[in-house]
Amino acid sequence: MACLQAQDIACATLALNRIPSQSPYAKLLAGNLAAAQRDSDTAFQLLLPLQVNTSLTREAAASLHASLALAYEQEADPLRALEQRVAAERFMDDEQERAENHNRIWDILNRLNREDLISIRGESPDTDIQGWIDLALAAQEPGGNALRNWSDVYPGHPASNGFSQALLSSHLEAPAPIPATMGAATSADGKIGIMLPFAVETYYPVADAIEQGFAAAQSLAGDQRELTLYATDGNPANIVATYQRAADDGMQMVLGPLTRDEVTRLSQQQALSTPTLALNQPDNIPGNTPNLYIFGLSLEVEIAQLVRMAQQLGMQTATIAAGANHLAERMAQAFSSAWSDAGGRITQQLTFDENSDPAELQANIASNPSDLIFLAANYEEGRAIRPYLDTATPTFATSHIYAGIPQDPDNASLNAVRFVDMPWLFEPDAPAFSDLRPAASALPPGEMQRWFALGADAYHILDHISKHPQQAHTLQGLTGKISISADGIITRELASGHFSAQGIVLETTP
Repeated sequence: MACLQAQDIACATLALNRIPSQSPYAKLLAGNLAAAQRDSDTAFQLLLPLQVNTSLTREAAASLHASLALAYEQEADPLRALEQRVAAERFMDDEQERAENHNRIWDILNRLNREDLISIRGESPDTDIQGWIDLALAAQEPGGNALRNWSDVYPGHPASNGFSQALLSSHLEAPAPIPATMGAATSADGKIGIMLPFAVETYYPVADAIEQGFAAAQSLAGDQRELTLYATDGNPANIVATYQRAADDGMQMVLGPLTRDEVTRLSQQQALSTPTLALNQPDNIPGNTPNLYIFGLSLEVEIAQLVRMAQQLGMQTATIAAGANHLAERMAQAFSSAWSDAGGRITQQLTFDENSDPAELQANIASNPSDLIFLAANYEEGRAIRPYLDTATPTFATSHIYAGIPQDPDNASLNAVRFVDMPWLFEPDAPAFSDLRPAASALPPGEMQRWFALGADAYHILDHISKHPQQAHTLQGLTGKISISADGIITRELASGHFSAQGIVLETTP
């Protein structure tokens, strides 16, 4: 390895001849030599199998991944090269070695334009890699705000320990670019703030999917305004300060926050300085906070639509079968209130968990028949309990009953259950969505697709509100038919369908 570091191929070859050929270290050194001599095929053949070898020393493992990174660079595969560089660093104990690895990562990123960076970012679920790519994107933005905010989004990232600060310093010292043309303002003028919980590990994938949906819709609209990320931590005590920072940075409009507590705290402000689209309902009834608009995947909106569907079919009585958890309790309570308010009657409410007696559940439903069963459950709970319900009684559920995979054989027990969900999940191949499919393809099915759709629709809503604040508007979105009233109230109507042996069947579109 010392010979290789000195780029002395003859010395390294001599060392290789002294190692037993069956030793993993012989294969490692031979693979390192192949990568150094630009023989990527041989390098892959020798080195890829060694990735599962746990007996290698840390120094050897770092060398293995570094050589694979070099081979992937030779094959013009920047994402795989990044993956290997990031993997190599996890075995590096020397600060100087890590610093050199950071420089090599940066060399890979600097060869890519913005479109390529965005493309490979969507292909990797690794937060370290996403952080490096976002750092490269931030470095392409003028001013330095994006670089400053990067550290808040990625507080524990390897580049946050010195590299990003040095990059920010050099960025600020660089002379401002001279505009290529002068003239009227274009859609590239201005900034948009994305205020989402990137600083919370469990929320990070959700925030990332929303941001990807928003950015994809913005790109398709030809809107070149700079996106600046503001990481929230889910603590309502900090949300006002985060918002104020975005306002002070000159954001023209702000997306977020996402969590219910943060939205509640922000809704208590007397006024906001810039149009802001919150992605959740506050605990209190929304007041008249100027510039604050509410949009989200509301459970209550879905249940209100289910109640209308059932009553249009002449149904008057309902049984509620609910899982034993907080979300199921919320569903059951919301349905009970909406059904009663609409003049319906709840025959009985049953709760089930893994310890429930199915025979007792069946007996209760048989002895107290009703026009419908409302299944307050997610898809896992629904699949487990549905066989014990009366399958002859029409059964309704919210979007939580659907995992987002149309032909999933595990849905067999849910056959005939009717539910509402966003058009994006009912008809992902619809021509109207074709432009957004490539951007969403790297995200997993199900929940992440829901959040991507929310982000895409949020862009169109926020863009309309910021340009036409008192003008009613309707748009056919990924999440449903969205109506914006003249006073800024946003409502959503979903598609409806049911499970069948052939997969998901779409019944109505909004």
